[in-house]
Amino acid sequence: MDTHRRSIHSRKGSLTIVDELREAILNSGQTEYRVSKESGVAQPILNRFLRGERGISLETAAKVARYLGLHLAPVRR
Repeated sequence: MDTHRRSIHSRKGSLTIVDELREAILNSGQTEYRVSKESGVAQPILNRFLRGERGISLETAAKVARYLGLHLAPVRR
């Protein structure tokens, strides 16, 4: 995993922040179990989020983002 912090931005006409977080998890090279365990998010919650069955709270998104070395940031215009 990269040690530098990456930003998740949502831009009009591009992926939503939800899609970008889902993609970041899937592209992290980590198993769902490991992301769940290391981030402190219950695996069933993460699994339903990754399958698109449920959303997650902002607090849960922050836990996952922190584990992946991401941070949420506004788009500068």
